Amino acid sequence: MKISKEIESIFIFLSTIIGLGVFVLPYALLKGGFWFIFWFIFSFISFFIIHLLFAEIIFQTKENYNLPGLAGLYLHKDLKNVVWILDFFGMLGVFLIYLLAFERFWSVVLGEYTTLAKIIFTLFNLYFISKNLKIFAQFETVLGLSIILFFIFISFWFSFHINFSHLSLIFQGKKDFFLPYGVLLFSFSGTSAVPLVLDLLGRNKEKFIKVNLISLALVSLIYLFYSFSTLGFLGLNISETSLESFRSFMPLPLFLVILLLVTFNIMLIDLAFYLKRGLIFDYGFSQTRANLILIFSILLLLFISSDSLVKIISVISEVFLGFNLLILNLIYLKLKEKKYFKLNSFLIFFISFIYFLGILHGIFK
Repeated sequence: MKISKEIESIFIFLSTIIGLGVFVLPYALLKGGFWFIFWFIFSFISFFIIHLLFAEIIFQTKENYNLPGLAGLYLHKDLKNVVWILDFFGMLGVFLIYLLAFERFWSVVLGEYTTLAKIIFTLFNLYFISKNLKIFAQFETVLGLSIILFFIFISFWFSFHINFSHLSLIFQGKKDFFLPYGVLLFSFSGTSAVPLVLDLLGRNKEKFIKVNLISLALVSLIYLFYSFSTLGFLGLNISETSLESFRSFMPLPLFLVILLLVTFNIMLIDLAFYLKRGLIFDYGFSQTRANLILIFSILLLLFISSDSLVKIISVISEVFLGFNLLILNLIYLKLKEKKYFKLNSFLIFFISFIYFLGILHGIFK
């Protein structure tokens, strides 16, 4: 049976957006309370708009550029280097999040051997990065579908065992206004799917709007279902990344299968290739030098530790991801003509202002 291009496009959005960030949503709901809902609505609206304006930029750009190239083309030629440097460190921040998450998840079963496992995991990734091998390319669809089905399954299971008194925790105690913002920014991030979807749908703006809306609606339903059902089941026993909390009631073999599935979804390889292409094609580095820069940079991350993965996610998202989204907004505003998606300029300025405040908060908090 042939799958329609719209359904395939929706799955691309879902598999790109849904990932590690989902695990920290229940904790963000507990700590943020009502502000979690506030920032959830903001994230839904802002990313719906971001996808539209990014599509407009792509439609009006003849060549294929990454974000630094677009900034240099539309804003200022010297801004390309600034955006690339921040993009580089932002991506390293994502690598750090993945490594810390790996350590946090596997410590539940490996204990004192977790550090050794993290080193092996890192070296495994670096080998395939240096050899330009996308080892899991043929399984990306299966992995993406598996992680989505896992969140749906576990949410349904929790929903039958909810203690509704746990949900009242959302309204109790002092809540953190900004914490859900960074977490949700990280969780909704998936702009890299936009060019892939446009390759399928072409310049059909009606279909893109529909696919964009349905995709984000499905993502939102999965996120809310998982967040509320997990908090309702675990209550105050919920951990920062929720996954560690599963071990107390889940059989070890099933828990290990889930850990492996999550591990395959936080590989560094694809993101590293993005940086590697930039070093080689944008700045003329040789393959060897680009490999050395990436290997050295990623190995340094092994020496960074944190007691709070959520705080790391918040800072990285607020500063670096927020900066990238701000640049996309500014590029859209700089376009002389909006041919496909004409968005209200005041709304774009308002969202940009929020991103700017988030950057300041991430830097100075």
